[in-house]
Amino acid sequence: MYRSYWKLYAVPMSFFSAKVRPVLRYKKIPHVEVWADAKVIREEILPKTGVRFIPVVETDAGEVLQDTPRMIERIETLHPFPQVLPADPAVRMVAEVIQDFCDDAFVLLAMHYRWSFPEQRQWIIDDWTGVFGNSAMRFVGQMSGALPFLGITEKTIRAIEDFYDQMLDLLESHFLEHRFLLGDSLTLADLAFIGAFYPHLSRDPVPGRIMRERSPRVMAWVHEVNDAAPPSPWAEPPEVHETLHPILAEIGRVFVPMQMAVSAFVTDAVSALAAGEEAPRVLGMIEQNVLGVHEQRIASAYSVWRHQRTARRYAALPAGERTVVDEIFGPAGVLPYLQAIPAARLEMDRFILKIAA
Repeated sequence: MYRSYWKLYAVPMSFFSAKVRPVLRYKKIPHVEVWADAKVIREEILPKTGVRFIPVVETDAGEVLQDTPRMIERIETLHPFPQVLPADPAVRMVAEVIQDFCDDAFVLLAMHYRWSFPEQRQWIIDDWTGVFGNSAMRFVGQMSGALPFLGITEKTIRAIEDFYDQMLDLLESHFLEHRFLLGDSLTLADLAFIGAFYPHLSRDPVPGRIMRERSPRVMAWVHEVNDAAPPSPWAEPPEVHETLHPILAEIGRVFVPMQMAVSAFVTDAVSALAAGEEAPRVLGMIEQNVLGVHEQRIASAYSVWRHQRTARRYAALPAGERTVVDEIFGPAGVLPYLQAIPAARLEMDRFILKIAA
């Protein structure tokens, strides 16, 4: 035994930290949270992973986990109950696609509502100073300066704000009938949404006020997920309810066109790179359909690796399960994402994205 508890290297305002924190709480895994300030990143995270990304989990046996989709799967293997990964293969695939969608498209919401409103800037500076100390202003400048690269511009802001309102309304309608995204129990689908919805959209003043006033049930769900509310004794297995279908249609409308364009671009861009070298996380800016508006946005090799991962899992499903997935995602316009595995030569070598042979 390495020690009697796990370590979670994270920060309160982090999108991806919020995905993993509830898993440890839900499974009642003894752990301590270490705030990943500049010193911790330099002296602990970088030596252990070779990258500066958070969150990072270190188990009681000393195993180091990074990259939230793989982290959640590994935690589920080590501590299977209560489950967060649906046992039904078709429902699991729905949760996987929701995760890909949230981890990409919801960055638009999270970053716009954090950095585009001067009236909350001092609150954010004070919040970040409490975690990062003298490094806070440097981090604030880096993050707020990233908006144009993410496709957050004067052209897209109206579409982003309309998208937030629409997602709140769809979720509010869903939570009128269901406790969580897939029914009675917390699952990967909820963890995917909570990355943006807890630390950014409920916690920051401007979007938090909108959420409280417009969609109080969504705010209640945020707290249930973040606090890792236990499943009800009468909980049914996770399933895709009718009220989730409009949200799946948003995945087809918003996420699929963006990711298909990125996957095509990155596949071409990495074709000339040598096998074994580290893949650039960003391979340039390309015009994408950003929430219905044509705008320049970064092309991420990591998102293409994620696309490959999910599409390969879809292709590996037994025919009967794939038919169920097709019936769910066909009307939503998501099948092009699942049926075309990008040919980009990408692989994950522990924590480093590399060019495959």
